[in-house]
Amino acid sequence: MTEPLYINQEDPIDFSGSLDATPNLQMLHGGDSLADYDQAAHADHEDLSLATGIVRVRTFDFSVGATTWTLTVVHDPGGGAVSWARGADHSYCDFGPMTTEQDVDITATSDASPPQTKTRRIRVKVTPIDPQPDRPRG
Repeated sequence: MTEPLYINQEDPIDFSGSLDATPNLQMLHGGDSLADYDQAAHADHEDLSLATGIVRVRTFDFSVGATTWTLTVVHDPGGGAVSWARGADHSYCDFGPMTTEQDVDITATSDASPPQTKTRRIRVKVTPIDPQPDRPRG
């Protein structure tokens, strides 16, 4: 089983989109493609040690050549779909501490005529910093 991408002490946590050679939508964090991590990212942050702590996750729009792709994002925490808010060039949502991974569904829509769409599901988990760092992650 592939390990998730581990992210430490980042707020906001930023993902950017790209198209791979096939061309499928892929999400990147810095230089790391989530395709290399079974489409999963686990992040820890000291702010999540408080029950009221939050970490913002953002997905940025992107361009390929002359085509711009706008990302819309939803997740379902169990009580129905939650659409992420939009900034000028990104979608975002604030998350509190989690005990399990959250499926996040991303749709990229091009400004081409006619518009094209690409989709990708990633998994995100945000947790407080482990007070016992010698135990295995998971």
